[in-house]
Amino acid sequence: MRKLKLFFGIVFVLIVIGFIGKNPLLQAVADFLVAEETAKKSDVIIVLGGEITGERTKKAVELYNQGHGDKLIFSDGTDLSWRTKAVDEMVALALDLNVPKEDIVKETDSRSTYENAFYSKAMMIENNWTSAVVVTTEWHTKRSQFIFDNVFKGSGVRLTYATAPDERIDSLKEWWKDSEKQQIVLTEWAKLLVYWLKY
Repeated sequence: MRKLKLFFGIVFVLIVIGFIGKNPLLQAVADFLVAEETAKKSDVIIVLGGEITGERTKKAVELYNQGHGDKLIFSDGTDLSWRTKAVDEMVALALDLNVPKEDIVKETDSRSTYENAFYSKAMMIENNWTSAVVVTTEWHTKRSQFIFDNVFKGSGVRLTYATAPDERIDSLKEWWKDSEKQQIVLTEWAKLLVYWLKY
């Protein structure tokens, strides 16, 4: 509860300062969500579900073609309908982009970023893979990095991160002027708060 009050206090102060000092501080709120890209050659590339336009899959395939990983793990257990899973859409796109079927691995149990990390870690250990590039949309990288680093702590697996651009928007610049960008930034901050308090 103390952590929660402290966090909301900080957010409130930032918002007030943001409207006083305005643009630079408001922009910093969005910029904080984007982690630095650190992708290095690894055993596998872990692609997080939740993409809207295939941006994560496309980025992962680009990294695969550049030799950043020998396998692609697509992690998403979400049902799109009674017969289709989101991960199947990701795999279909990867196959369309000429990734060989034998280099594709599906993780179909996760329903959240935490579960992406949890089930991917189990898969990594089971297959003796010791390094991975985690791919997600740029505004999702800070939260993903926080979660994956915590879940994989002590596992001996080296993680690096790659950012995929959100094709629906040009950038998070001046996010407070655009309703879609506002939704992205505020929703991601809310989720980051929940994970910070929980883990």
